[in-house]
Amino acid sequence: MSLAKDNIWKLLAPLVVMGVMFLIPVPDGMPPQAWHYFAVFVAMIVGMILEPIPATAISFIAVTICVIGSNYLLFDAKELADPAFNAQKQALKWGLAGFSSTTVWLVFGAFIFALGYEVSGLGRRIALFLVKFMGKRTLTLGYAIVIIDILLAPFTPSNTARTGGTVFPVIKNLPPLFKSFPNDPSARRIGGYLMWMMVISTSLSSSMFVTGAAPNVLGLEFVSKIAGIQISWLQWFLCFLPVGVILLIIAPWLSYVLYKPEITHSEEVATWAGDELKTMGALTRREWTLIGLVLLSLGLWVFGSEVINATAVGLLAVSLMLALHVVPWKDITRYNSAWNTLVNLATLVVMAN
Repeated sequence: MSLAKDNIWKLLAPLVVMGVMFLIPVPDGMPPQAWHYFAVFVAMIVGMILEPIPATAISFIAVTICVIGSNYLLFDAKELADPAFNAQKQALKWGLAGFSSTTVWLVFGAFIFALGYEVSGLGRRIALFLVKFMGKRTLTLGYAIVIIDILLAPFTPSNTARTGGTVFPVIKNLPPLFKSFPNDPSARRIGGYLMWMMVISTSLSSSMFVTGAAPNVLGLEFVSKIAGIQISWLQWFLCFLPVGVILLIIAPWLSYVLYKPEITHSEEVATWAGDELKTMGALTRREWTLIGLVLLSLGLWVFGSEVINATAVGLLAVSLMLALHVVPWKDITRYNSAWNTLVNLATLVVMAN
């Protein structure tokens, strides 16, 4: 099957699913518009799974369909019969509600924090520092990878940006030092273990902090709207902390036992990391400023939740990063991951409400 035909099939599948559900009689007791809306929702899920176009575009299109077809998808006959009820105005208000969600903007603020780590070089410096002081033994190097990810996770709600964009570029340089390469028997020397530790570290760090992964924050939004329960940043962290500490202690060691690398000790890793740190030089003004903003934000999230909202803390940090020239505005406008996630979460929050 050619790529074009494959895309056509993926594009038609959500439409077919929606059409079939429209033809199915409305279940007893369910309002017609609710069943029709559910058909659009299921079609959106199918589209996001198959991805004939980017998932964010799928959710955006789904919201647009609901806004345009609001008379059949959102509102019942009683509402439409009310002369004072403006269906299109209310539909548009509903469709844009996700962009006023505090949860969505909290994630956006955390993404800009992640950009700060990248632009300032602080994320790379933290990774190199831990590799230098824990890299003489392969086992402790495994712990270093997990710790690096955990240190970056509170402000990086994307494991792609965190593990793939910050940790991996540092760690990928280590296996070649020992002639260990992917898709090769030499991977068992050390490379396989290090790559596996990155998989473990991103799973652990993404779960430990509510801002460690965008789906966490989206889940909190649903819990808040459906169950009326508010879970703070600190509550999430404290609830997961006991399990997180156990996994932090056990996971690198257990992986080491089950998939023991051939190379267990080496001075080369620490030496390489030390040389890279020397090349980077001393901490820059931007790095010191970002460290201060990180500590300020953590302090407000942990101790100031009754005084200032978590999202306001994130927006304050972004504003200070801009004012203090840690991150230029032009870099924020080019940071596709942040804007893509903003639109994606805003539309999903609306569709799942």
